[in-house]
Amino acid sequence: MFYMKKYSRYLRLISQILFLALFFYIFFNSIIDNSGFSLELKLKSKIEYIFAIDPLVALTTFFSTYKLPAVFILSAVVIMLTVIFGRLFCGWICPFGTIHHFFSFIAHKIRKDKYEKTEYPKYQNLKYYIFTAVVILSIMRINVSGYLDPLSILVKCLAVFFLPVVLIIYNMNILSGSMQDFLFYNVLGRDNIYYEQAPLFGTIFIILLALNFYRNRFWCKYLCPLGGMLGLLSKYSPLKLQHKANCNSCGSCSDKCYADALPFKKNNFKSSECMLLFNCLAACPSDSLYYGLNIKPAEIDLSKRATAKTLGIALSGFFVIKTGKKAVAKTPQLIRPPGSVQENKFLKTCIRCGACMKVCPENFLAPSLFESGIEGLWTPVGNADYGYCVYNCNLCGKMCPTGAIEELSVEEKKKTVIATAFIDENRCLPYAYGVDCIVCEEHCPTSPKAIYFDRVKGKNYKGRSREIKQPKINPEECIGCGICQYKCPVKDKPAIYMTSIKNGGVILS
Repeated sequence: MFYMKKYSRYLRLISQILFLALFFYIFFNSIIDNSGFSLELKLKSKIEYIFAIDPLVALTTFFSTYKLPAVFILSAVVIMLTVIFGRLFCGWICPFGTIHHFFSFIAHKIRKDKYEKTEYPKYQNLKYYIFTAVVILSIMRINVSGYLDPLSILVKCLAVFFLPVVLIIYNMNILSGSMQDFLFYNVLGRDNIYYEQAPLFGTIFIILLALNFYRNRFWCKYLCPLGGMLGLLSKYSPLKLQHKANCNSCGSCSDKCYADALPFKKNNFKSSECMLLFNCLAACPSDSLYYGLNIKPAEIDLSKRATAKTLGIALSGFFVIKTGKKAVAKTPQLIRPPGSVQENKFLKTCIRCGACMKVCPENFLAPSLFESGIEGLWTPVGNADYGYCVYNCNLCGKMCPTGAIEELSVEEKKKTVIATAFIDENRCLPYAYGVDCIVCEEHCPTSPKAIYFDRVKGKNYKGRSREIKQPKINPEECIGCGICQYKCPVKDKPAIYMTSIKNGGVILS
């Protein structure tokens, strides 16, 4: 008992720091390997290692696709630890939980209006209902776990919001040369990072962290579906927090319990809420608490009425999502990464983690809005206004943790058509003004080039007769990489643009 009271918090703190450091190492190391010379772009690490221990993503991916990528086998370890020890993952391993714990620690120190934790918080069961709804939707082949899974949220917010902020600091040139090099080669990995939705993801991330100043570990206690899943799994855990006979329910432990599990209540302790932080052990003045064997199942008070409402909400969500889906053929902006599986399967498989966007070397991939309807929100789409798909790059397929983007060889990728280019003759300089411009043809990477010239007699904008080189598109060679659109000198609205119509579509049949 003495050992647990004296050292348990420090062991937990060491574990949190180590796993958070491991998370950041994998996340920031998942960049292009610039060491040596190679025609094929390579990664230092893969973000899929982060999701390997995520049982929620594993479960919903299996239900929605009837397949389980091999990397998720490691999530069985988390399930086993939870069944034996309780919510060890939430308190000792989860990097998002650790970040919330840090902000809760600060909030706990400065909060003046300490709230009484004498009753089980009214909405603490919400995470169980959210988990139930997520599972029901995945069974109906709609995978929404990526919107609410803690690891997916953390990766997405860091990739889409934090990295652009770091790039702004990098471009200010206020740091030393060695620090500049460190940021580029170990954090950024590239110098073209911009997303229109970065402020949105930054706002979401800041709000989630700020909620810790209202209640300690607000996300973990009230909203996290993974926490709900692990809470249900811990119901029959044989190891729980125990009370000695000399416990007088003084409540000293309750103020230190970030999980609001009511440890001072002998007969109403919510062991399924306990994150095994062990702050209560050190706070107990009479040494009346200990962590030990107790085979009595935990009590999780789930209302039948609320469960029925959850089912109804999930069913309503299913019909709203499905009826709000756009026809893919009518959405010209829906340009998926090379190697993406068929659209319906893609939506079931993609967990909206943003990993593919993080490694895209020229900022081609970005989170979508409603190009594929409500169901496709935040899935990756190509946007050639801000970048282009590098010809010899296949990193998005290497990075995808669920197989929504299949890994292609470089040669396969070079032949993969993701879009088709069209020329707006009203804006193209040779057509509109009768002057030569070879930028699009010059940057076209295919061999033979998908852009060629017709030499025609015409007049320039001064009315002088001359031979004009007018660019044309060969749709049989165009792969839709978007470099012509990105490099077009007509910047406000490029004179050449990509659409999701692919070679072999109705325009060529």
